[in-house]
Amino acid sequence: MAPTRSRVSICIGSPFSFPAAETASRAAKAMLTTRVAMNIRDSRGQWYGREKNPPCSGDQSPLHRITESRLRYSGYHGHVEQTTSARDEERRPRAERRDSIRNRERIISAAQALFTSEGLDAPMDKIVTAAGVSPGTLYRHFPSRVQLWEAVLDQPLHAALELVERAIANPDRWAGVAEFIMATCALEAERGGYLNLMTTRFDGSPQLVELRGRIQRRIEELFERAREEGAIRPDFTVEDLIFITLSNSRVAEVTRTVAPGAWRRNAELFLDSIRPERAHPLSQPAMRPSQVARTMMRPPTGRTRSSTAEKST
Repeated sequence: MAPTRSRVSICIGSPFSFPAAETASRAAKAMLTTRVAMNIRDSRGQWYGREKNPPCSGDQSPLHRITESRLRYSGYHGHVEQTTSARDEERRPRAERRDSIRNRERIISAAQALFTSEGLDAPMDKIVTAAGVSPGTLYRHFPSRVQLWEAVLDQPLHAALELVERAIANPDRWAGVAEFIMATCALEAERGGYLNLMTTRFDGSPQLVELRGRIQRRIEELFERAREEGAIRPDFTVEDLIFITLSNSRVAEVTRTVAPGAWRRNAELFLDSIRPERAHPLSQPAMRPSQVARTMMRPPTGRTRSSTAEKST
């Protein structure tokens, strides 16, 4: 179709005009070699491009799929309307997903630190502040506190399970026990949180209760095999390990700034005491699991029942 006017209006963002045919020709030639994300309509209302019926016009929302076209210099006179390309639409959700993933990771990291220092009942507003997100963002990712527990504690519990599985797989029973005990003491001394994992009540989360139960059963299996093969003293129990770990964590806490490695000596002395050749009769039997539960199983705040009662009095 031959041009019928001497002016070409090209609207990209905001309209601008080329008042002379020569200027219009120069502009059209410059754009001829460029693929542009736009729909093209001539003066009769005909659309140029790969689709005869474009998804929207210039007075509608630009958020739609592109009709990709070349400016036609020869025989074209009309109006060019900018649209949003499919690639732009694809980039936006990807960017939003990346932001969402980053926010989730920041929430989990902040919650992990606060759960370790303050217990599983750490205030949610502190987690929001530490993560640098809004309350709405936190609750969009984790509608309940239990869901946040599960997101934060699943990995540490699986790491603890991996420790005991590796110890069981060691054909040298003594080496397996020693490796496991030193690893758990190191976790508590250097990072904290292991005792909380093993002694906190996970009310409302069967998933965490079941996972911890698997860990406890495998630890018992590790010690049972070692006892049967004479690698450790016959009266050593899982309950003994809990209190040894507790005492060693206290050693690490009070010596951290003065002698950071003192807890290792304490743990090694303990290991030496459970060798069968060093065994001497003990004055007291090991505590029963029910006694340990009454003593150690903590509410979500991470405090023992006795400490809570003492505070209230």
